[in-house]
Amino acid sequence: MLMKKVLTYIASIVVALVLGGVIGNLCNDIDSLHWLNYTLPLHIKAHEWNIYIADLTFGIDSKFNIAQLILTIIAIFTAPKIAAMFQK
Repeated sequence: MLMKKVLTYIASIVVALVLGGVIGNLCNDIDSLHWLNYTLPLHIKAHEWNIYIADLTFGIDSKFNIAQLILTIIAIFTAPKIAAMFQK
């Protein structure tokens, strides 16, 4: 039961991110809605760890637009209702 709820949250957030990216790109050419494609960069510098067996590198470089942010907030609030539908 808990696993279904977690999977529902993850799936709804992934769908919101993908759909928000598409909506943001589509609204880029519309003058009154171009602000939905304003991107917020997320940069985490690459960290390197050198150990005897392997060299590990970790870093993130991503961009999120306003449409993705809005849809992710909506997905967080609607995910419990979606999970309740699956439990019936």
